[in-house]
Amino acid sequence: MRIPLSWLNDYITVSESEQEAVAEALTMAGLEVEETLETAFGKVWYTKITPNRGDWASVYGTARELAAIYPNKKLTPLRGAGGGQGGGKNAGAGGVKIQIADTANCHRFRATVIKNVKIGPTPQWIQDRLTAALGDRYRMINNVADITNYVMLELGQPLHAFDLDTIPNGEIVVRQSRVGEKLVTLDGTEHELPAGTLCICDNQRAISIAGIMGGKDTEITSTTTNVLLETAHFDPFSVRRTAKKVVRSEASYRFERYVDPNLVALAGDRATQLIIEHCGGELVGVSETVAQPIPKRRFLARLDRVRALLGVDVDRDAAIAALTRLGLEVEQSAGALDCLIPAWRPDLTIEDDIAEEVGRIALGYANIPEKIAWQIGQRGQDSPRAAFIMRLKNALVAQGLQEVITHSLVADGGPGALLLRNPMAPEYSQLRTSLVPNHIGIAQRATREGIRDIAIFEVASVYKPGAEPLRVSGLVAGSGNPNLWALKGDSYPADFYFAKGIVENLLAGLGIVAEYGADTSPFTHPYRTASVLVNGQNIGMVGELSTTVIEANDLPKRTCVFGLDGEALAALAQETTVGFSALPEFASAVRDVAPVFGKIVPYAQIEQVVRESAGPLLESLRLADVFEDASKLGEGKRSLTLRFTLRAPDRTLTGEEIDATLANIRKALTGIGAERL
Repeated sequence: MRIPLSWLNDYITVSESEQEAVAEALTMAGLEVEETLETAFGKVWYTKITPNRGDWASVYGTARELAAIYPNKKLTPLRGAGGGQGGGKNAGAGGVKIQIADTANCHRFRATVIKNVKIGPTPQWIQDRLTAALGDRYRMINNVADITNYVMLELGQPLHAFDLDTIPNGEIVVRQSRVGEKLVTLDGTEHELPAGTLCICDNQRAISIAGIMGGKDTEITSTTTNVLLETAHFDPFSVRRTAKKVVRSEASYRFERYVDPNLVALAGDRATQLIIEHCGGELVGVSETVAQPIPKRRFLARLDRVRALLGVDVDRDAAIAALTRLGLEVEQSAGALDCLIPAWRPDLTIEDDIAEEVGRIALGYANIPEKIAWQIGQRGQDSPRAAFIMRLKNALVAQGLQEVITHSLVADGGPGALLLRNPMAPEYSQLRTSLVPNHIGIAQRATREGIRDIAIFEVASVYKPGAEPLRVSGLVAGSGNPNLWALKGDSYPADFYFAKGIVENLLAGLGIVAEYGADTSPFTHPYRTASVLVNGQNIGMVGELSTTVIEANDLPKRTCVFGLDGEALAALAQETTVGFSALPEFASAVRDVAPVFGKIVPYAQIEQVVRESAGPLLESLRLADVFEDASKLGEGKRSLTLRFTLRAPDRTLTGEEIDATLANIRKALTGIGAERL
């Protein structure tokens, strides 16, 4: 909004010497003066209006705000106020009949009839002020039309003038547009009016888009002698919806931000005064219909609450004085302020809003004392749950996975999924019970775009009746290595063992010792899937997707997923620390043993038996190779190469000690079905 200071001085005095300080004070109170422009018509403030303060979109609204900031500055009353030029309700006066068919979106409509006007050039002083306020956007139309724009900028109430003789029988109907209804607006553009468009109409057709722009057929021209002046109050949401679909204007800019309903009469009187003064003519009458009376809004603001929010023991009388200057009527009520809210402040709805007004007017933001809100060592931090979730994410990112965030609403949430009563679309009709289907969808889209190496994870809630349990899920496919000249991608596939390693590293970082057992799942491979067990409790799974799922979703071969119960992890997690130990002084002994087992024997059982039988000399155990050949080993059998690292902390191992340890291991393995040791 551009505020010419010469115009502002009609309502409040701002001397040239104090303009800079006043602009700063206005900015610090919330109405930001972004720039002071030097124009041929004097200095102009360029102000930034927030969406909830439509009253600032006028010269008078800005003056009223300054009067609240400066108690010693007197605000001049509005011109034309008090029903001076016709005021009041005079139904049918001047031969105009008003019918409001859409009372939800048009709350008040006033029609002032002025006859025998003389259309001509606009007075130069009005042209100068409009040019200063609108800049290059201003184009002189005629004296009547320019006066309506002048009053809109002065008071904040949009107006529109019709040629009364173009309206059959002087009948005005405020209704929604009909199917296929069109209107050519003042800018010469033909619009097909969307359904639900609020229109000003005669008894046959639309003649104006309510709150936005008038029609070409009823505009004021050089031949006009009789004027119907419209001032009305429209629902801001209705105007905003229509403006987004059709066209925006200076009028819609104000109506979208809410216009004081009381300005309907005040602006009508002010415009009537100027038209008669500069265009001649005579006032015939005023017709007005009120569909929704202006409700009085009041609520209590507790002083203790206001002081607590501001962090200042603000004086009660100073608070009341500031609110009164803002236009509120305030009475004391047992430690509270009983506030009657003016119609131009729809943004004041709760006592916290009152605290803000007291802070910016009674105290001034710059004068609110600074206080240390925390001491050294006492700072804001995540909740234990949020900190644990971040711990999980960091552990997975450190392994090279990328976090994804997927939608909690899905088309098919699986058995027991919660259904939405009124979903946005069929694909968002249920709440997810698993994260895996969303990750499969991401992998499918990535594969179609030519991305073959995928490693993603998500830590998020799923939804069950009465609960939102935390889940940790991920998907890997392709290669764990990029293709390099000396290292091909298929040399390190992101297969089941790769995915299992991710889970193992995550659990190790949480201080959780897990075992892995056989697992069956309808969407994973029957032999490449494992359940994750901690003290016999199943806390998740890791596995390769079944061939059916991979082919149905066009995924890379050997695509693997993992899913863990985040609630169980949170209960089992331990604080871990990184420790360092000295390099060993004595050499180790590395030996391989390659037992043959039936495929039905789980590796977890084999590893458990080895560790229990090896004794204290076992430093590490690793599965070095798996060999499967039915012609050499027999059907359903495999050879597992187990690599043992043996070491004693205080001596070099002798051959007898090594052989004795291996003998114990072989004996234990034979006990669970090992062959060919």
